[in-house]
Amino acid sequence: MEKIEKLLDDGEFAKALAALKKTRPGAGKGRWLFLKGEALRGLGLFGEALEQYALARKAAKLDEELRLETLLGEARCARALGREGSALAAAKGALALAKRLDMCRPDAELEWALALRLVGRLSEAAALLERLHKAYKKDGDLAGAAFALWALGGLYRLQGRYGEGINAFEESLASANKDKDEAAAGYALFGLGGILRVAGFMGRALDCYVRARRLFARTDDAFAKAYAECGTSNVLRQMGRLEEAYAGYERAHKLYSGLSDWADLGFVEWGMGEIKKRNGDFGAALKHYRRAAELFKGRSEPRGEALTLLSLANLYYLTGQTAKAEAQHAAALAHIRRHGLHTHLETFT
Repeated sequence: MEKIEKLLDDGEFAKALAALKKTRPGAGKGRWLFLKGEALRGLGLFGEALEQYALARKAAKLDEELRLETLLGEARCARALGREGSALAAAKGALALAKRLDMCRPDAELEWALALRLVGRLSEAAALLERLHKAYKKDGDLAGAAFALWALGGLYRLQGRYGEGINAFEESLASANKDKDEAAAGYALFGLGGILRVAGFMGRALDCYVRARRLFARTDDAFAKAYAECGTSNVLRQMGRLEEAYAGYERAHKLYSGLSDWADLGFVEWGMGEIKKRNGDFGAALKHYRRAAELFKGRSEPRGEALTLLSLANLYYLTGQTAKAEAQHAAALAHIRRHGLHTHLETFT
């Protein structure tokens, strides 16, 4: 088990999974199931990981430390899949248990903050993340600081606070580099690339995605590889390099479909629709937008839903359906204001 844990710590998720399959769980079945969940999560297979975590939690019985670790894993996977209720429940359970056991409290507070962010309770999440960042910085915890700053950067982006978001991601990248954590550096670059893109800095954004892609190319993280394809395609689309962008979206589509990551697949469908619309293929664009709308539905992606509603309104207007376009645009604005977003004001998206 120690060798398997070392493989997980080193990011060798495929090797860890293979080793687990060759190992008899015996009396430590709960730990075996948990490690299998961790390996699957590292590979980006969040749905399969959740199944293992649930089994591990049942097998844990009186092992409360293992239960806590399992709840944290469940919270991370549910959040990645946009499952609001499950993410909140797991994060809440983990935080209560962490307080009672007096262990892993910062990790549990981070997951609670991210669950709050997921459901749109942004001011609560921001206050908790800012407090955690200060604590990590004071303790010299570079890994914790990098993660908290990454989370804050994404939150600031949702609030339209681009300057603060860019600073947060840049600081996250600096902390990850000091800690020599390539995975954390890669995700900081993803966040930085995304916010630079919507702020209109295309050259810098593309550089971030190229650097992140290079970091994850030699890893087992299929989710990160899919994210790199989608993010790069978003930038290429906005730069007018439409054929390259569409090819990248197709690669991202295949990867996300293999991971059953339907929320992120929604962004791919939306991006493909944008390209088809710009090429004048309105029928194909409509199909992509409708698929995106279905994928976003019920998966805690209010910005994705907003983008799709706005694009549909634009498409209806382009095809002479003015009344339908006005109604769709009004619905988009109502949705955006209900979720406290600024998506309708984004120029570069």
